Amino acid sequence: MIELFTARSGAPSLKVDGVALHSPYDPRREAQRFVRQALGEEAPSAVIVLGECVGHITEAVAKAHPRALVLAAVYSPEIARAARLPAASWDPSSPQALDEFLRLHLGELQIEGLRVIEWQPSARAFPDVSRSANESVRRVVQELNGSLVTTVAAGRLWLRNCFANFLNIDTVLSGPLCADASPIVIAAPGPSLEDAAGLLSEVRGRVTLWALPSSCAFLLDRGLRPDLVVMTDPGFYALHHLQFASPACPLAMPLSAARGSWDLHPRPAVMLLAQPFLVESSLLEAAGLPAPAVAPHGTVTATAIDLALAATRAPVIVAGLDLGSRDLLSHARPNSFDRLLQLQSSRLEPHASLWFGRAQQLGSTTVPGTSFRTSPALRTYAGWFDTGAAGARGRLHRLFPSEVAVASMSPLDGRGLRALLHASPETASHTVPVLVPGYPSPVQRARMAAEILGAWRRQIMDARDALSRGSVDLGRYPLVLELAHLISPRRLVDALKKSRQGQPEAARAAAVETLEECGGFLQGVAEKLVA
Repeated sequence: MIELFTARSGAPSLKVDGVALHSPYDPRREAQRFVRQALGEEAPSAVIVLGECVGHITEAVAKAHPRALVLAAVYSPEIARAARLPAASWDPSSPQALDEFLRLHLGELQIEGLRVIEWQPSARAFPDVSRSANESVRRVVQELNGSLVTTVAAGRLWLRNCFANFLNIDTVLSGPLCADASPIVIAAPGPSLEDAAGLLSEVRGRVTLWALPSSCAFLLDRGLRPDLVVMTDPGFYALHHLQFASPACPLAMPLSAARGSWDLHPRPAVMLLAQPFLVESSLLEAAGLPAPAVAPHGTVTATAIDLALAATRAPVIVAGLDLGSRDLLSHARPNSFDRLLQLQSSRLEPHASLWFGRAQQLGSTTVPGTSFRTSPALRTYAGWFDTGAAGARGRLHRLFPSEVAVASMSPLDGRGLRALLHASPETASHTVPVLVPGYPSPVQRARMAAEILGAWRRQIMDARDALSRGSVDLGRYPLVLELAHLISPRRLVDALKKSRQGQPEAARAAAVETLEECGGFLQGVAEKLVA
């Protein structure tokens, strides 16, 4: 039972089942002391307060650190209704899961100075909610850390890919990806895809089949030509999978995905996807190109699922989503990774030894009592599928699931798949997208790209000149901040950290260096466009 009462200081406090969660004397001073002890002299970029009660802790954090983003998680809906809480708060009755709430408010740039504090009286009163909340925070922080590492490694590649794809992709599609009543099977490349091949051949006429690049070689080997390939990875291997297994079907991809689709044989027509990134949106808008909106994810399977759920009202079935390996077998065969390792093998380093070394490098461990192996990165993906696709429960299914559970997907065996597709027509309607009329010519696209790069570089140089004379507040330049995040994330994080820690001169110098580096990079990209 939740009971509000007034402390001797006049501040509100509360009890849960007769136990006070705050001081009955002065809860505000108690909260201030707790925040000082928890955060010390730090200057956090963001603070997550777990187990907030009536608002004293978030109030103390905001007062001590006015520039920090403050997020609160309340462990009881009754407390949340009675409390005075900031707008950015969550409780178990919220329409979104805590993971989704945190993803909505936190970004990569807050990770460096993020602190998490928990009010222990709340944790003791609501132990199950506390455990779940801490796990959600751990999962989202792990995701954001991985995302920042990816941005550091691939931010410039994303940008180069965007311009290269924009200039070189000539055959662009728009329209529906499939009939709105057609069940969609997404073929991921896990080992269980081998088990599913015969079943997929049996039901092929009743479904629309989508593939990821790494599953194309296997599907074509089994005579299963996909209706669409979805690709999001910016790196070399995404396209390498298609070099010798390019199915004669459209390719759905954002501009930031791997470049070189125009060199594939047969050359695929492309359905461009719109991720909420400045570079992509600027180029798509300049060309007047309609593109399905997709959220960025750490795995192409998640993007394919989002697309499929938006494309059909029928069931979406994912095959080969194992999130791990069977002993050392991590992909359905044939697969280009297997071929590459075979080429590297020798008498002293045989093929199996190379696979084992790769598993160790990825940090994979065996699930107790089985020969199934998974890794921290794959467990993070499993957490996303559990929370990010939670709203699709009942529509989203997983064929031959592995030992890594995904609660948001209903498990299916062969009998279950046949029953699910029983009502589908024998010859599924395969509506296909059509060519975009009036798509700008290569010369027109080159001019658009040059104009965009020139405008961006001028804004970066203007911001650099302004910062060298005055404030280091990069928040006044949102476009410049986003470009710096892609081009020079390490320097940008360093500049923001110095500013937050009260080192204005050092922060200003770091920010100016960041923007000079960004301007130079954009100049190099523009020169290559002319060459």
